[in-house]
Amino acid sequence: MSDKARSLFEALDLDGDGLLIREEVIVALRRKGPSLAAMGVIPSWGVQDADASSALFDAADQNGDAALTFEEFTAVVDRRFGWS
Repeated sequence: MSDKARSLFEALDLDGDGLLIREEVIVALRRKGPSLAAMGVIPSWGVQDADASSALFDAADQNGDAALTFEEFTAVVDRRFGWS
C-alpha cells in the first residue's frame, strides 16, 4: 500500500468515516481533483468525469457492498496509477 494511495483516500473521504461511497468519490474529485493533481497527489489524467470515476469505483468494489474500504481502494489505485 502506497503513501500516495493513503493521501488520496483521505482526500476523497469527505465525511471521514473510513469508507468511500460512489457519490463521495465523484463529489470529492469534482471539488478537489484539479488541486490534488496540481499537488501531485494524483496524476493529472486521474481527474476524470463522473462516468469514469464511477467505473473506477465499480472496479474497486470487490465485495459489491457499494462502499470502498482503504484496502479495496488501494488495490485498484496503486495498480492503475502505477504506485505499487
